[in-house]
Amino acid sequence: MAGSCDKFRLLLDEVCKSIPGDSILLSGGLDSSILLYCKKPRKAITIVIDSLSGDYKYSSLIARKFKVSHSIFQPSVSLIYKSIDELIADYKTFDPIFIRNMVIQQIGFQKAIELGFKSVIIGDGADELFGGYNFLQTYYKEPKILESKLKQLIQNMNFVSGNLARKYNLKAYTPFLHENVIEFAKALQIKEKLADHNGTIFGKFFLRRCYEDKLGDAIVWRKKEALETGSGMSNFISALDKKISDQEYINDVKIAKNDMVTIRDKEHLYYYQIYRKYFQAPIHDLANHNSVFRNCSSCHSPFIWQGSFCKVCGAYPV
Repeated sequence: MAGSCDKFRLLLDEVCKSIPGDSILLSGGLDSSILLYCKKPRKAITIVIDSLSGDYKYSSLIARKFKVSHSIFQPSVSLIYKSIDELIADYKTFDPIFIRNMVIQQIGFQKAIELGFKSVIIGDGADELFGGYNFLQTYYKEPKILESKLKQLIQNMNFVSGNLARKYNLKAYTPFLHENVIEFAKALQIKEKLADHNGTIFGKFFLRRCYEDKLGDAIVWRKKEALETGSGMSNFISALDKKISDQEYINDVKIAKNDMVTIRDKEHLYYYQIYRKYFQAPIHDLANHNSVFRNCSSCHSPFIWQGSFCKVCGAYPV
């Protein structure tokens, strides 16, 4: 693996040299930490909902290690709610996972602009290309299924970060999505992407080994956390539950059912209520009536991509 690591580090260094070094959204996870090491941007920006979150700890650790100026922002409750509303209106979705994750990125982009930066570096693509998602570990001992899942992830990569950044007149750079990095990742063997380390299965094993001596054990062997978890956004969800009474939930779930939409919990209902402020229920949306695609069984919106979850309601699997 040593030879492959040398080639990859050189490749990623060249990609990072070709982009501006204004700012980076830093979670302190493996992907953003690698990019911080490669580029050493002028400013690292971290968004946390909870100061006890993992991202607060690990982003501070890696920024200090490489002496990069670091700003940590904890947004107000009102800003979080405002961002949720905007995301639902802009992307026509009430998918909880999408909203939780993108709230953090959207606020990060806003802060980059407020600080006077014109571009930002983000780590999109590393999980798809190098097998970072935790669900893949389920298939660790089933290599054929695992290979199929990894191929599907790469084939169905689809990120909204570029469009979201443009909303703020910001340019988002994604080094892991450079065509040469994509081709390199495709050529790696499965055992290089997922492997055992001290009795624990880790995704992105190749990246961890390649940058272990650069980043240190605490960062490299940090367990994968979704952006919503590492930032503390998951803890915010309990506040959404309190916004909706049990009786309101029962009543509005029935209304949603009449719209042919399946609501899974109070958080999901809250997002759907906002969705309905801006849009018809998917089954009544005229834009969907002439669709030749199959419909999601949970919200009856057209399923127009090859992935396994619905981009409108978040149902999985579809």
